[in-house]
Amino acid sequence: MKEGKISVVVMVVKLGLLLGAMVGSILPGQEVDTTASAGIHAPYDEILQKYVVGTRFDYEAISKNPADLEKLHGYVDFLETLNPEEMSRNDALAYWINLYNAATLELVLKNYPVKSIKAIGWYIFSPWEKNVVKVNGQWLTLNQIENEIIRPRFKDARIHFALNCASIGCPPLANHAYVGAKLDQQLDAAVRRALNDEHWVRVETDRILLTAIFNWYQQDFVEYAGSVRQFIARYREKDKQAILDESRPLEYMDYNWNLNKVE
Repeated sequence: MKEGKISVVVMVVKLGLLLGAMVGSILPGQEVDTTASAGIHAPYDEILQKYVVGTRFDYEAISKNPADLEKLHGYVDFLETLNPEEMSRNDALAYWINLYNAATLELVLKNYPVKSIKAIGWYIFSPWEKNVVKVNGQWLTLNQIENEIIRPRFKDARIHFALNCASIGCPPLANHAYVGAKLDQQLDAAVRRALNDEHWVRVETDRILLTAIFNWYQQDFVEYAGSVRQFIARYREKDKQAILDESRPLEYMDYNWNLNKVE
């Protein structure tokens, strides 16, 4: 926790009291459903509702609002005090998605203004290899959260449309926090939103153009749905037959790494 930040202390104390009251009502042997029951993600949800505009995030506006910057920092600080191993599966996945996205916003804002998240870092160290959060006493990078925790533990290809890398080419940042109680619906909505937008899937007469995410993480989609085509067809009903048509080759769009800022 950052010293001298009274607002953070107040928020943490309040959330701690909520957690304490909730945990006290849990019977022995029950999973601790912390995030859904205590409303832990409410501060982050407020940030997203205020600063997500369409498919972009208003870094400029929040950078001029110290109270909201502190709310974001306090939220990340508080998540670091929790143990996701004690949460239900959906609450744990929501926790990791929100932590990844909030830590990404925090990383960009600490270095703002920047043209691209890729400009953050030095020499051989990319922004995804920087220690950004500490959970259960262990420092974690964004790369570790995604590729050593979320992907192997949860094996849900939909997360590729929920995690946001602060770039125009990345699927849109949702204007709400993810919560365990609604996670399946929220993930389906995130996938459907991206796959029905020509910035991520474009069906043409002689080919199908896809976001490079389907190339980078092809095996995730194969394991989840049988193939990339079958995954897309689940969420893009209007072009289902064309997508499943093997005679139309799959090609991949160039990835736009420019910052997903409001213009």
